[in-house]
Amino acid sequence: MRLRRYRRLPLRVSLPKRSLGRWIVVAVGLGVLVAALAAGAEPYLQTRQFREAVACERGAGDCFGNEPGSIVGRRTYTTTTTNTDANGNTTTTTTTHYEVTWRRANGSRQTRDVSSSLYGKAREGQPATLRLWRGEVVGVEVMGETQWFLPESGRTLGYSLSLAFFGLGVLLWGLLFGWWDGVFMLAFRTFAWMFMSIVPVRMTTDALAYGLDTGVGLVMEIVFGVFFTGIAGWMLFGSLDEW
Repeated sequence: MRLRRYRRLPLRVSLPKRSLGRWIVVAVGLGVLVAALAAGAEPYLQTRQFREAVACERGAGDCFGNEPGSIVGRRTYTTTTTNTDANGNTTTTTTTHYEVTWRRANGSRQTRDVSSSLYGKAREGQPATLRLWRGEVVGVEVMGETQWFLPESGRTLGYSLSLAFFGLGVLLWGLLFGWWDGVFMLAFRTFAWMFMSIVPVRMTTDALAYGLDTGVGLVMEIVFGVFFTGIAGWMLFGSLDEW
């Protein structure tokens, strides 16, 4: 007698279509989405105002304030990220960061990650020109090399968009799926879903603050975004299959 072999399927607990638990998930997702969009309204308006100053700077010039400063520190450091796909395969990526610290006219110090090109010119004791918007340092220039930074409103807007994307994910999960198959799979799908948002959120925030890039730069951003969003999407939707 020939025995049939069956694949072991993960234990999956499905919630009834109209169960209280499922509606709670939907309500939580909708609440987070609405709260994130409401919190991002004011940062959005401020980021648009910053965009007007950027356009003025590119046209007429001298639309940002200038403040003399000096470079007081520089260092490099690395970060390592480990990603695991739906099949359990693990990849590790190491990234080198370039960090510069400057001193403002009032004696305060600020530290930011910069490009490798600006890092190469920023030596300790080197004078720097700080570009200001509403009293906030949004750019630093050293020996003709300039690095621009998002204002605080732009960073807050990015956080709000990321939170809204998370709320959208919770909402869709409650509406379309809603089963429970363990804490690990919940964490894995949350990671994959949020990883999908990284490049689109960054591109959206940068476009609102500096305008949409054109030419080769735009093409490279789109290709980069599609590639990494596609990887995260493959991880997410692969985890929805029974294996």
